[in-house]
Amino acid sequence: MKLSIGPGAMVAAAFIGPGTVTTCTLAGANFGFALIWALVFATIATIILQDMAARLGAGAKLGLGQALMSNAGSGWLKWATGGLVFAALAIGNAAYEGGNLAGGALGIGAIAEGVDQRVLVFILAAVAAGLLLIGKYKLLERVLISLVILMSVAFVATAIMVKPDLGAMARGLVPTIPAGNGLFAAIGLIGTTIVPYNLFLHAAAARDRWASEGGVEEAQADTRLSVGLGGLVSILIVATAAGAMFGQGVEITSAAQMAESLEPAFGEAAKYLMGIGLFAAGLTSAITAPMATAYALTEMFPVADPKRKALVFR
Repeated sequence: MKLSIGPGAMVAAAFIGPGTVTTCTLAGANFGFALIWALVFATIATIILQDMAARLGAGAKLGLGQALMSNAGSGWLKWATGGLVFAALAIGNAAYEGGNLAGGALGIGAIAEGVDQRVLVFILAAVAAGLLLIGKYKLLERVLISLVILMSVAFVATAIMVKPDLGAMARGLVPTIPAGNGLFAAIGLIGTTIVPYNLFLHAAAARDRWASEGGVEEAQADTRLSVGLGGLVSILIVATAAGAMFGQGVEITSAAQMAESLEPAFGEAAKYLMGIGLFAAGLTSAITAPMATAYALTEMFPVADPKRKALVFR
């Protein structure tokens, strides 16, 4: 079996967005390494769920939207199912998209001070929209894999510079709930890793990537490696924030603020790396959120127009 990276990396690109980066930053800055276990649990759960979606696409050649509608019966129940999924994806991903674009802009702003954030948001939105309008799956896959690699290198390098306590990280594997808002932080870490719309994205992308028979094992290997790497990146963000900020009396409210706070202690390179990672996280998620919505809606409500490039990726 050869290793074929693709849809799994897109899933990692989707769940490591600005919301995840911010949540991990706040968890590390406020609670140290105590919530590492929550990310380990969330990563394992995500691998299990996304593995099922990948097998649906690569094995049964179905997207999740198709599978839902084909098993929802007929009449009002079928349309009610479609309506609920539509509402969840359209409303939820619209909110995600605003945060993704704003987070990516904050990442650029952390390394290029003085640039109007509204201009940056517009530029990022235009880039994401342009890539989606081209409608080429292979192109989007390559762009997202490249951005995931950039993001991973940036966050790993930042963690290496900060040199978090490995023993404290190991102790964080023991499930505990810190006093204060520790429960909400743990829920936030789990909730920003296990992202429901990724199930739609993964099944459809795996179906397109492995159109012929025999792709199930490759899809599973891709899922485990890519999602596992994504979980590791999230853990390293928590470790970076814990090593640099926990117990220092510095109030951190965002990942962009942490990027700026790293500079005095760890040099300008740390700020740039954190900013680049946040930018890549924002842009990747800004592409995958509407992509997942497009896949799901065109599967549930098929459109006959062959010019629907903006909705279906081939």
